Amino acid sequence: MTSVLRSASEALARRTSRRSFFGRGADVAFGALAGAAAGTLSQAGGVSAGGGTVCIPPGPLCDCDKCQTNGVCAKPCIILTTYYASGCWVYLGVTCCDCDCHGVNGINSCGCTTDYHLNPANCP
Repeated sequence: MTSVLRSASEALARRTSRRSFFGRGADVAFGALAGAAAGTLSQAGGVSAGGGTVCIPPGPLCDCDKCQTNGVCAKPCIILTTYYASGCWVYLGVTCCDCDCHGVNGINSCGCTTDYHLNPANCP
């Protein structure tokens, strides 16, 4: 049994470069963290009142069509990783994301937040 395991692991090591191995590991780690963050969206508390947000984006809040319902940037905007490695974080149960809109409609950077963009009153 040990020789079969050794042969299989050596074959896998020969087919996989360190770069791709660690790249996949980073993808798995990011997916796990994003999944953990998504699980906090259903928790109570932490949501701001009155149309504001607990998030502090690098620019104004993104237009509602630039954010998905989970608070993440929607195309043509992409996640801005200048300030946070993943571009998103969870604060008091609210998902906050920095978005880079590449100057679309004059907006370079903005923020998407679940406590603002999930409220229909803010996004008619």
